Amino acid sequence: MYYYRMMDANDWLGGLMMMLLGLLFIAIVVVVTMKLLKTNQPAVEQKSTALDIAKQRYAKGELSREEFEKIKKDVSD
Repeated sequence: MYYYRMMDANDWLGGLMMMLLGLLFIAIVVVVTMKLLKTNQPAVEQKSTALDIAKQRYAKGELSREEFEKIKKDVSD
């Protein structure tokens, strides 16, 4: 003969806790995977040319307009 009993609060709470632990585990795996796959490096490294460096220095205010123009003229020759 089968015995049926009603689920009480402990049964529901246990099931809910197991489900939350499973979801937490999955979330941790997803976050760790995303962190490992994330790269801050560009796929192809670009080499800075002399003109690029001069442009950056001019933009920072390290070079005057005359110095920048002189470097640009020297590099383009």
